[in-house]
Amino acid sequence: MSSLPPHTMLNMPALSPTMEQGSLATWHVKEGDEVAAGDVLADIETDKAVLGFENQEEGFVAKLLVKGGAKDIPVGTPVAILVENVEDVTKFETYEPEAASPSAQSQPAVDSAPQPPKVVPPTPRASSIQDFQGMKIGPAAKKLILEHGLSASVIPSTGPRGMVTKGDVLLAVSKGAGKVAEPATPAPRKEAPPRQTVTETSKQGKETHVEGVPFMDTPTTQVRRIIASRLLESKTTIPALYVSADADVDAVSLMRASLKRQGTRVSVNDFVVKAVALALKDVPRANAFWDQAREDAVHSSGVDVSIAVATDSGLLTPIIRDADKKGLLEISAEARQLAQRARENKLKPEEFQGGSFTISNLGMFGIDEFSAIINPPQGCIMAVGGSQQEVFLEGGEPRVKDRMRVTISADHRVFDGDVASQFLNTFCSYFNNPVKLIV
Repeated sequence: MSSLPPHTMLNMPALSPTMEQGSLATWHVKEGDEVAAGDVLADIETDKAVLGFENQEEGFVAKLLVKGGAKDIPVGTPVAILVENVEDVTKFETYEPEAASPSAQSQPAVDSAPQPPKVVPPTPRASSIQDFQGMKIGPAAKKLILEHGLSASVIPSTGPRGMVTKGDVLLAVSKGAGKVAEPATPAPRKEAPPRQTVTETSKQGKETHVEGVPFMDTPTTQVRRIIASRLLESKTTIPALYVSADADVDAVSLMRASLKRQGTRVSVNDFVVKAVALALKDVPRANAFWDQAREDAVHSSGVDVSIAVATDSGLLTPIIRDADKKGLLEISAEARQLAQRARENKLKPEEFQGGSFTISNLGMFGIDEFSAIINPPQGCIMAVGGSQQEVFLEGGEPRVKDRMRVTISADHRVFDGDVASQFLNTFCSYFNNPVKLIV
């Protein structure tokens, strides 16, 4: 590195709050290209969508350190090199990156003397009171570190001026970070696994044979890996409360037919979104989430309704913000546009990050009812089933009605039974009388 001209390393960026690694889908530049601030260098597949990697410096692309299509690149890993002068590009033709741990952000490289041999760091040990001398750490965080037997030196800090906060420690506990390793014990002897052979690779994955039996080994996308991690977090850390109710669909069906005759198409889900938004406005205690750092329920300032959309890469949840303030037709148009952008992996971060409540509708797939998994850090998700005809006695006479079963999965730390019941009753009141949704 000391013989190379001044240059800037570009690292894999963190394009969403939950992103820990990403896949470099496509490069939009090649070595030798001149780039300016704001130019899109590559498409990055994050834990939520495919986003553009924007350049922040002027210069020339001297070296692309990873190939287009590279998977599971940790955030902070060097992916390209920029130089200020075009004549310096050729000096990086034979450059090979060193096997080093990724840095947290892009920094200009500095000439330095040969580095001494790397020293393997000692195994982290549990912190003691003396270990906190000179550290910026609050008393609550210090107490938690000692209680959980963590190593304070390896816990990432997010507080002002590098202070380790209580929230940092709680996050480390939930992820297992900072935990002092137990002494290793010999693993039990295992039988040899079945013999595997890979015979062919296609766009869908690798055709693999185990003891002569073929199957398709499909690679997991980055989006699905993050979904799996967050769903596991939800099921293991959130005490869920499940409450169901039946809503009448007849009035909504009549209104949809009337709007259709006037040239306007509105889906049942659009009515659901609007009814949920107004119910959240009327029952603000339901529009809340659990703040792990504060150990308290926090009420959301806006009614931002997330809609679960199935895509090829996984389930995405674009958001209709301030849904309580928008008309039914406006919600319908925005929902269609967001769903289409989600399926095309074109959502912007602000279009899927956040949200105070999620709706998952499987009614169009013939599902009568189901329970959905809470999408943390939200406090509630509503599962919507398809309409079913049911016979009722009304005035002593049998009558057939279309009914739709809705089930909320709620964080019991935020929702009590009375809040859940009040919210569902309010939702059904709006949905059963759709005139209220357009007046």
